[in-house]
Amino acid sequence: MGLLNHLFDSAEKIAKRIGVNDESIIKNWKDYISTISRKKKIIDELSLDNNFQSNLQELKSLLALELVDISDEEREESELISDLEAIEHSQRVKRVQRLEQCFEYVEPKYEYVYRLLHQLHSILKSQMHLVTKLQMESRDTEKLISHLKSQLELELEILKNIEKIETFHDLFLALIKGEHIIRTMDVREKRLLKKIQTGIDKIYPKEINEGTIYNWATTVFKAIGDKIHEGVAAGIFPGYHPNIHFEFVNRPEFVDLVRESIQGLRKRKVSEQMITVFVHLFREWYNYERD
Repeated sequence: MGLLNHLFDSAEKIAKRIGVNDESIIKNWKDYISTISRKKKIIDELSLDNNFQSNLQELKSLLALELVDISDEEREESELISDLEAIEHSQRVKRVQRLEQCFEYVEPKYEYVYRLLHQLHSILKSQMHLVTKLQMESRDTEKLISHLKSQLELELEILKNIEKIETFHDLFLALIKGEHIIRTMDVREKRLLKKIQTGIDKIYPKEINEGTIYNWATTVFKAIGDKIHEGVAAGIFPGYHPNIHFEFVNRPEFVDLVRESIQGLRKRKVSEQMITVFVHLFREWYNYERD
């Protein structure tokens, strides 16, 4: 199984990689990086009129590295296209750029690298699926080629961000080997996450939803500005700047705000588990998806 598959699998499976040799992990990453220029050339020039199937076969061999494995996955062509068209390409690029904006404020940096790798994992899987579908002489060949080029553009954007991280190899090693595990959600937390997601989806941008989740999210959202003013006055922030809202949402003080907000809305105490899920979802929406 590919390295990134292990990273985004269960914590138990991640931990099994502790004994893996550091040099081999970094070599796998460098092997992947070494394919980029050739992959870009093939995809940029991919056309039905020019050695189409042989180019696809070479492209598939470049993608079949130790980084990502899709051998156990089956995806219908309609499902694949639907997923790629669900969000406009420009919106996907903007999310990657926003992720870079948040780098300065996200602590620890493992979270930032984890998010970059998570997006890269998804992109590489999509590329492999697209190439496989193209080899089957799809009826939507032009559309699939277009999606392949868009996925390459996103991949290059993510790699630009990674190149700026001086300690990337150390962070990458720690994540892959399980020395620093980004805690995955258990079944109950996923149900809570889905419940909160439904609530926030209805709040933003225009639908109104009654209930505790709606009131909680609204209270937190409205309080951010006041908390920033208080932070500046108290010297927590050196001053106002364009990304101060991103900074606050990613600071520990935001977790305190979330906890205080729900305590003010209901008498019965909310578990730390639910607070963790709420913070996770809110940050993901605020940092990467709120356009």
